Amino acid sequence: MKLNRLFAGFLCCGILFSNNLQAADAGLRVVNTRGFVRCGTDLSTATYAKKGKDKQWYGIDADLCRVLATAIFGDSNKFELVNVPASEISKALADSSIDVMLGNNALSAGAEIKGKATAVDVLYYDKQMFLAHPLKNAESMEAYKGSNVCVVKNSADMANVNDFSRKYNLGLKLLSYNNLEQAKAAFFLKRCQLFSANEIYLRGVAAMIVSANNTYELLPEVISYRPVYAYTSRDNASLRIVIKWIFNALSLAEETGISSKNIDAFIGVTNGSTRNLLGIDPQLWESYRLHPQWVRQSIKELGNFGEIYERNLGQDSEYKIPREKNNLVQNNGLIIAKPFF
Repeated sequence: MKLNRLFAGFLCCGILFSNNLQAADAGLRVVNTRGFVRCGTDLSTATYAKKGKDKQWYGIDADLCRVLATAIFGDSNKFELVNVPASEISKALADSSIDVMLGNNALSAGAEIKGKATAVDVLYYDKQMFLAHPLKNAESMEAYKGSNVCVVKNSADMANVNDFSRKYNLGLKLLSYNNLEQAKAAFFLKRCQLFSANEIYLRGVAAMIVSANNTYELLPEVISYRPVYAYTSRDNASLRIVIKWIFNALSLAEETGISSKNIDAFIGVTNGSTRNLLGIDPQLWESYRLHPQWVRQSIKELGNFGEIYERNLGQDSEYKIPREKNNLVQNNGLIIAKPFF
């Protein structure tokens, strides 16, 4: 009788252990079974992703999702973008509405301990700023003293604006809303003189509606710098690892000097990390269940990290956001590429 109970206990533990392994590995299986990768993003502003007149997706999140599709399927068109507000990220990942969440998401201690989302790695760096209904002859923040500021309720943005206001004795009055969409709508309705959020988001908002009666100005003051993370479900450990190394490949390619302009010239490579990166030695990418030649294909089509950044946000885009912290470490930035062994 005791043996039977012991055997049943082992069997139960074995099933639970097996289920945990399956949960940890479910991400890639779900994506492969579906036949395309689903990326969450913020579709309320053009800086992350927007559809052009040709019905094609443009924007940094669209390109990053294409990179994932190329790595997993060998086809950059096998992706779908899903609009996910920051408050819904954990739910969207938990119920597999998306496989990965991309831009406009900073990491917070509360969200990480309570939610189902877990950070993959830093995608890029952003900064919190103010978008303003500009005041005539304003030369500093002093001109906006006592102004209303639209922010998201109980967010890091809200806390940072409070700190900024106290530090410079500005007496800013915070009007808080449940999400960015509501805060943006209130700003458009001129319920507040200022709107505070990430620079990349705000530049998209500023470009949305510009007319003789509606002009918006991004003020030069930087409230805080912040890393923006990609997220996957906490239960999909293998997917998190795979996506981490896919995105690292873009930075490693740039660090190695590989770009869309010279990728075809990288043939007789002897460096072990570079051979693994380019799939010359295919075993490592195959162990990730990815196409060994995906880096060559993706960089030829979309470019390395620097090229993707400059085209979508930087000097080759309408936004002209300097790379600054989004440069590689050797170029005085904060982007660190890890070797691929």
